[in-house]
Amino acid sequence: MREKRQDELEDELPGEQAEEWRPQRYAWPDSTPTVTLCITRGRSVGKTHQLTKQRASIGSIGGNADMQIDDPETSALHCAVAITDNGVRLYDLDSVNGTYVDDVPVQVADLEELSTFRIGSTEFVVWIAVTT
Repeated sequence: MREKRQDELEDELPGEQAEEWRPQRYAWPDSTPTVTLCITRGRSVGKTHQLTKQRASIGSIGGNADMQIDDPETSALHCAVAITDNGVRLYDLDSVNGTYVDDVPVQVADLEELSTFRIGSTEFVVWIAVTT
């Protein structure tokens, strides 16, 4: 059986229900979201970092990154995660080994709740909590 595309589903729903069904990907309420990064693979499994400012850098131990991880395949300042007006965004900081979302190399990528990204051999999952 063929799966229906999102626009087909929206056409089947009455106006108000369609609006409720549509994901609110970047609609922050009046408060700033809480973003937490959790390492799910690599030497630092279980380590978490809650963003306490609009932008946080990630890099190897001994560098000047906000979140330092034990991974020799990462640069001192490897990537950064930022809370923007449009959502949560990941930036590669000209790292040697690259930053990957779904195993695709990226320079800039938008992240959603439960997105995963990888630097070196370390994989992260993103948790976004919005309180009103």
